[in-house]
This record gives sequence, C-alpha cells and structure tokens, in this order.
Amino acid sequence: MSVALFLQGPHGPFFAELAKRLSQHGLVTHKINFNGGDRFFGRADHQVDFTGREADWAKFFHRYLSEQQVDMVFAYGDCRRFHTIAKKVCESLDIAFCVFEEGYLRPDFVTMEWGGVNAFSTTDWSRQAIDHYRPNNRAPGLPIGHTFWHRAYFAIGYYLAMRLARPEFPHYRHHRNRSWLHEGGCWLRSLYRKGLYQFTERKLTSQLTRAFSGRFFLFPLQTRDDFQLREHSDLLSIENAIDIALKCFARDAPQDTMMVIKHHPMDRGFCHYKKLIDVLEARYQISGRVMYCHDLHLPTLLDHARGVVTINSTVGISALLHGVPTKVLGRCIYDLPGLTHQGSLSSFWVKAEPVDKGFFRRFRTYLYERTQVDGSFSRNIGNTVAGVCAHLQEAATQGRIPPVPLPAKVDVG
Repeated sequence: MSVALFLQGPHGPFFAELAKRLSQHGLVTHKINFNGGDRFFGRADHQVDFTGREADWAKFFHRYLSEQQVDMVFAYGDCRRFHTIAKKVCESLDIAFCVFEEGYLRPDFVTMEWGGVNAFSTTDWSRQAIDHYRPNNRAPGLPIGHTFWHRAYFAIGYYLAMRLARPEFPHYRHHRNRSWLHEGGCWLRSLYRKGLYQFTERKLTSQLTRAFSGRFFLFPLQTRDDFQLREHSDLLSIENAIDIALKCFARDAPQDTMMVIKHHPMDRGFCHYKKLIDVLEARYQISGRVMYCHDLHLPTLLDHARGVVTINSTVGISALLHGVPTKVLGRCIYDLPGLTHQGSLSSFWVKAEPVDKGFFRRFRTYLYERTQVDGSFSRNIGNTVAGVCAHLQEAATQGRIPPVPLPAKVDVG
C-alpha cells in the first residue's frame, strides 16, 4: 500500500484536500506540522507535530520516513529550510520528492515537479528535449478568476493559528520573518492600496500606450522575500536589482526610452520603492524617464513594451508569449537561446535578441504538459486536486513512484 507524506503546503486547505482524496482511494497519508498554521489546515490519516530544533530535523525526518515506509513526499516550495533538508534526506533514501509552486504559467495553473522547481528543476529543458517532445494535446481548463480575497483569508487564518499555537512550537522560525500582527496589518494595507491605485493610476495605461508605445522597457518586480531572488540569483535584494537596472539604463539605453517599474501585487502592502527610485533617478540623471506603478494591466503593458527585464519572474514567460524581447538577471528554466536575450544588459537596451516564436510555442506546450496542473491553490481546489491525481497516475506509469490506486478518471469534488 502506497504511503504519502505532506510537509508544509500553501496557505489554505489545498494539501488537506489532496490528502483526503488520496486517502479515499486507498493511500495512507501522513502530515508533519511545524507550527499551528500547518496544523490548522492539516488533514491526513496520521499527523505529527515536529516541535524540535532545526538541527534535529534531518535525523527525525530520516527515522520517520523509514519507520512509516513512506513512498512519496509532497512539499510547497523546495527552498524553505525544512524542505531543503527533507529533499536531501529523500534523495538519500530514494524516495520521490514532489514539489508544488505557483504556476510557471499564470494565472490559471500551479506547478508540480519531481525533485525541484525553477532553477532546481530536474526536467530536461534542453532545446533537443523540447524540439523532440510529442504533445498529447491536453486542453487547458477554465479560467480561475481573482484569488486575492481567498489568499488573504487563508493567510490571515494561517498566521493567526500559528500565533495562537506558538508555545507548542517553541523552536519554530518562519521563513518569512514577520509577526502575525505585522502580516495581518500588511494585508489590510494591501487592500487599501489596491483601491487607492485604481484611482491614482487610472490614466497611466493610456499614457504609456499612446505616448510611449514601443519606447518603454518594463521591469516587473518580484516579492521582497522571494526565494527566486535569494536562491536563484546573485542579486542582494530587490533594491539592489532596481539600482543595477536603472544605472545600466541611464548609461546605455536610448534617450527616447522609458523604464516602467511595476510593483508585485502580492507585495503591495509590505513594501514601497518610490523613495529609492526617486533617489536613483536623481543620482543617474534620468528624472522623467522612470515610471513606478502597481496595478496596471500586465497584458496591455506587454503589448506595448519594447522589452522586459526580470530577475527570473514568471512574467518573463508572459513576455515571451507576447513576443517581447526579454532579459533575465537571475537563473530560471526559460532563459534559453532563442527565447531570451543572451547578451549583456547593456546590449539589451540597444539590440535585444528577438523571440523565436516557433520555439516558444514548443517550449510552452512542453512546459504546460510536463509541469503544470490546471487550477489554483486557493480557489476551485477540487479541480486542482483532480489534476494532481492525474499527474500522479502519469508518474506511476513512468515508474517515478509506486503504483497508486486511483481511478482511471478522477471525479472533481
């Protein structure tokens, strides 16, 4: 009988619903909780709280996997401290380690890979593999719609439960070093700013698309504590990335071009970069050539952008979909010859390498069918769970995991 173990998941009941579905079809499910938020959203046949120190985790996890004869482990993200250690332990025991993340394709997909995601992906991203892939013509599901309220609700519940149970987990240190009160306050501020920017930025899109169409570079920011920045780039911070981009833009970009810096919507209530950008504009003598915005419609911006600069955001894939030349500052799966600019940032402003649209179509199909599950972690979760079960069946067929007793067609609950 197959045994599945769940570590930390996305905020909300996604892992609980997946564990429930697997249990219904004969798998034995386990859940390890690291804080009260994990336990609040946890559900499995067997649950245990890890209340020890981080230094004790590897030994504890190794013993647990062996004693419970675990076949596969599920985790959200592979860069959290406990998950990084867990991944190494799983590799040493030859146990399948399945990683979930937000979708490489947005907004209606989630990522599911074996062994790692993003720059740690174990999928073969070579051009040869992509060019020789035979599509199975899987049809995308229905659009998910807005998820802000669902995310906010689940995040507040998670952090409140984590705070209330803190005495039971005395050694736990969250990967985001913020108190539950700070987290809740930032989500409320995000709600306020969302309404404010809808009013204050209402004319910016028309200004860009009319007066600066084809003459602005878009720099979509990532969240301040994004593991993609910390683990998959050599940049020190978002502030450091802004500084590098603006300094190079001032020195090498044509004088009639602009830089549009777009704040990440999930970071709306947590940080603000206007003061920094004002200082850098003055320092590099590019006042009037930089626009800082928040909630402008991204596809519209991409339709009119001259180019996109990104650390390693999935917005880069959206840019390629729109045929916009793209320069990556970090490391990511789509930074490939024929897709992104392979030269320096300085050369990008002047002569960006075009997107090979034929290769991108093959890349996107390969990406979608190999790594993406239709759905969301926070809305219409039953559809997402059904998609994950289909991927598990495929992985079992390929021998990645032991056979799983799932029906040939999983009903969406």
